[in-house]
Amino acid sequence: MRTGAGIFENNLPRRVVVGRGAARTLAALCADRGWQRVTLCSDAGVVAAGLVSRVVAPLHDAGLAVDVLTDIPAEPPLAAVDAAAAGIAAHAADVVVAVGGGSVMDAAKVASVCARQGRPAADLVGIGRAGSRGLPTVLVPTTAGTGSEATFVAILTDAASGMKVGVVDPHLLPDVAVVDPELTDHLPADITAATGMDAVVHAIEGFIATVSTPLARGLAIEAARHLGGGLEAACRDGADLVARDRMAVGSHLAGMAFANSSCCAVHALAMPLGGRFHIPHGVITGCFAGELMRHNAPACAAEFAVLGEALGWGRTSAAEFADRLDTTAERIGLLGRLRRVRVPAEAIAALARDAVAVRRLMEPNPRPVTEADAARIYRAVFARSGA
Repeated sequence: MRTGAGIFENNLPRRVVVGRGAARTLAALCADRGWQRVTLCSDAGVVAAGLVSRVVAPLHDAGLAVDVLTDIPAEPPLAAVDAAAAGIAAHAADVVVAVGGGSVMDAAKVASVCARQGRPAADLVGIGRAGSRGLPTVLVPTTAGTGSEATFVAILTDAASGMKVGVVDPHLLPDVAVVDPELTDHLPADITAATGMDAVVHAIEGFIATVSTPLARGLAIEAARHLGGGLEAACRDGADLVARDRMAVGSHLAGMAFANSSCCAVHALAMPLGGRFHIPHGVITGCFAGELMRHNAPACAAEFAVLGEALGWGRTSAAEFADRLDTTAERIGLLGRLRRVRVPAEAIAALARDAVAVRRLMEPNPRPVTEADAARIYRAVFARSGA
């Protein structure tokens, strides 16, 4: 197991507020910093769940000028981010508040930079292209899974190519992350499962990545302890508040872990598959994690034993660890959702080629993945699911 020797950096949100009712502190947080004009970004589902009104009302009561943008789509295309940036600029906002899942938070992070700098989102695609910070951001997750409120990564969609693209820059880190488990209490079981399993994969990949730091590994193990005790319980009973709390905290810790390490090949294979076939990201990562960990096993046996204990599975062998990931994906319904998708056999070669080309995710993987490996892994998972 790596010791983490050498020089490393850690990048974290400037402030984190965690706990039930934490979202009710937003007005005070804004007042403390002199922010008076708020643009709140969200989506239709969060509005329908009543969460936007719950957050906006105290801001209005505090006398803040609030403009609400609720048309952020899932897997946001670059054009949607540009539209959000235009709305933020038109409101002359001095802070951007994102209330939603990963798509909303990712779009808001990039839009805050675009609004301040007057640049299109396409200019920021890649690594380290923001140049400077955008408008201040406060990110409030309503799911327990993406960890976007803890990271400087945003995943968007290039509509022209159908590919998902990444904006990766420490300037995207939020000024404040507000993690309030109350906002996840009524999350549907399918979203609980997909986002929750994605958080588990974040913790695993953040721990095993070749670029992981001692801080990242510590965060990943603590994330696994929370997630292992919460995921299946929250999927069985959404009213289990202890499980909801564990998932909210575990997701945030996992986000901080991979932000200071990296995601790996599971996420690389998810990029082209999700972009082309519009499968929810957590469904893909959850269903592919077991097969990728079988591939990684020769390089990760010690890490899997530690992770297995943290997740509550006991000190597992590498084979047992991969099997348990498959079993969990089946139990919480992710494999069944993948079964409903039909991916033509002739698409696999292009998927494998494009996945291997995502070098920022493939290079930190503890064992190389060739195009042939990627194609084999796609076929194995599709065979298991019947996709």
